[in-house]
Amino acid sequence: MKFQKFVKALGSDGIVYNRKNGERWLASDRVFMKIPEDIHSVTCADITDMPDFAENIINYDSFTDPCELHAAVMPYADGVIKDCVRIYATEGEQNKVAIDNNSYALIERKDIVEMFVKYNAEEEISEGKALVIKRPANLSSDEEVIGLIFSTDYEK
Repeated sequence: MKFQKFVKALGSDGIVYNRKNGERWLASDRVFMKIPEDIHSVTCADITDMPDFAENIINYDSFTDPCELHAAVMPYADGVIKDCVRIYATEGEQNKVAIDNNSYALIERKDIVEMFVKYNAEEEISEGKALVIKRPANLSSDEEVIGLIFSTDYEK
């Protein structure tokens, strides 16, 4: 993910979240991104502990589903590119997550994009909640979660 671009877009409005394992993450309303280990200082509005919902998604990333970019939607006929909403879908379009164009621009070609899906056993339905962005494995390290992008609402 493009950390420098994310920092530039956030300015000083982001929140730094500390994980129990010592990792630091920078977050906006819809995007959480791991702060690279070589970055020692980030200007932010607040520093606090990682919320449980985000911690749980990061910890249980092995339960995410593969997904692909399925569609790009312009919600307004006279819209500009920043209004574009990108739709990711799991196989068979069973679950979908819509993200705004600014969030989409943070994803790099080499990143692995998977979907966190919440299952409701009683109603036997599932719903895509967020995209989990991973750095691919290489010779010296395993696959690693480096970002979360939560779904945005849009007019269909």
